[in-house]
Amino acid sequence: MLPNGVLVWFGKNIRSYILMIIFGTLIATSLQPNLLAATEKDLASHMVLEHTLFFFLGAISVQVAETVLRLIVSFENTKKRKSRSYSEAQGRKSNLTLKIISIWSQSLRKIFIVNNRHGFIWIIIPIILLTFWHLPSIFDYATLNEQVHIIQHISFIIVGATAFLALRALGESFKILILISLNAIMAFAGLMFAVTSTPIYPVYSVSSHNDAGTYMLITCILLLLVVLPTYLISRTIFHVRVKTINSNSNRWQQGLE
Repeated sequence: MLPNGVLVWFGKNIRSYILMIIFGTLIATSLQPNLLAATEKDLASHMVLEHTLFFFLGAISVQVAETVLRLIVSFENTKKRKSRSYSEAQGRKSNLTLKIISIWSQSLRKIFIVNNRHGFIWIIIPIILLTFWHLPSIFDYATLNEQVHIIQHISFIIVGATAFLALRALGESFKILILISLNAIMAFAGLMFAVTSTPIYPVYSVSSHNDAGTYMLITCILLLLVVLPTYLISRTIFHVRVKTINSNSNRWQQGLE
């Protein structure tokens, strides 16, 4: 049974609860060797499915770290409010918990200070890692070597986490630029894979390259026709609501004066 403080916190933070479920599901999926082996049989599932899995895992891990920190702080505060007197042993245990919270919060604070001041750093890291791991010789070697392949997966988790930090730090215009740039790069690579008659990654067949290119082109179309318009519409609605709320607030303040 979970403590009452934890249950109350989750009751007030449904989004965080759903986020934790998704994170746990992605972790469980990433630890299934048979499933990962099945996705590596052809280039399409390897690049589109497996890599995307680890990208999302990295991005969600940042939000989970923040969520767990808030949960610990909330639970500790609730426990203090309910119990006015602590024994010496309980006090030492509480101090240890607070020390862990302090170390964790300081670490996250340092990351987010860099994120706010130098957000462009987070976009440089995924670009370097993605370029390195998709070089044909490196990609083939990682596919054939299990230990190197695990390192590649860890790198893709880092890619997801740093890309998420970059998107958060650099604002809406940057998000739109990233969506357009990602779509253009994927369209170019997809077209190249779709029409190639020579394997770019020799560990996979030409037909596997062609299939991967087809899936990448389909993904580009979905990004262009569904994801980008949806994002633009949602942000427009959000800004209209904020503007309306601010306008009503200003009128109310003027009425009081």
